[in-house]
Amino acid sequence: MKKILNCLLLFAIILISCKNKPMMVKYEWLPTSSAPELYPTNICNGSFALEDGKSVYIPTSGINHTGWGYAGPLHSQGEDLKALPVKLSITWASFLEKKFYTGSWDMPIDKIKKLFEKGTIDWRGDGTHPSNYSLITVGCTPGGLVIVWVYGDDQQIEVARFQATETNLAIKDVVPSNPSLTLEEYFDVSKSVPQAYENLKKGGIQYGIWDTYRKKYDWRARIEIPNHKLINVGIEMFNGEEETLFNETVINNTFKPRAVPRLIDFIFENKSKAQTVFQIKYFDEEEIFNLFKQVDATKPIEVVLRMNEDLSNRRLVFKQEGKEFTIRKIDLENMWKYEQ
Repeated sequence: MKKILNCLLLFAIILISCKNKPMMVKYEWLPTSSAPELYPTNICNGSFALEDGKSVYIPTSGINHTGWGYAGPLHSQGEDLKALPVKLSITWASFLEKKFYTGSWDMPIDKIKKLFEKGTIDWRGDGTHPSNYSLITVGCTPGGLVIVWVYGDDQQIEVARFQATETNLAIKDVVPSNPSLTLEEYFDVSKSVPQAYENLKKGGIQYGIWDTYRKKYDWRARIEIPNHKLINVGIEMFNGEEETLFNETVINNTFKPRAVPRLIDFIFENKSKAQTVFQIKYFDEEEIFNLFKQVDATKPIEVVLRMNEDLSNRRLVFKQEGKEFTIRKIDLENMWKYEQ
């Protein structure tokens, strides 16, 4: 009888423990990699350790130079629904430096969970369809900087910044299929990525620029076009983040901390419901950063698209209080009718 009572007591304790323990939620997502366009990398070995004890590898092409924040190769792996990552381990080659970097860090799992629990909305539908983040992207730069973003439905958010350390690797461990290859030959990208090689000869390596990209300002984008209303604003930023405003977010269009924009899509609508797209692709980096630097970083900033009702006399203005500067190095003809 005593044994039975003890077993029942133990069973009850287990039931209570399971009841109080939060259930692990899994999501449909894939890992991928990113690298600056002019600073190619290659992930020699990279993986996420997941909350349920499993792991997924981070795919990469032989030479990765997708552009900062843009996703690289995708490989289907493991189950469709995956636990979220609790640890990142990575070793990669920085070709222009002719160096390898390595590191292992705990992921900010609570921050990632909050984002995935909230999810996203696909603006391309009726603007109410719930969706979620589908990619977790790892970006690597010269100097050992590592940034991790989550992406879904044209929303991309930085969730972590890490600093790797230099390491040494034997070429036989990097390219075991070609033992005669030398490290010098492996790191040579003069033919495979000639634009990166030419950029290196001109200006060297811009160490620290990716942290400069992470600085944020209170700013928003809006339009001043008679008898037109703003429907959608898509923003890509130099720090790799992306944001799309639509429905309530574009109506409210609040100032909020954002990094400097590298691309903005405006979609606006006239009284007849005809919609037009005006796209800035891309801002001149020197011009747009100089504008942000010369104003008061503690006060709100606006990027304003102005034109006549017939969509003539186009102008893009950088504005803070009574100060206005025309943004000149853009294509004012990059506009077309929007059809859903």
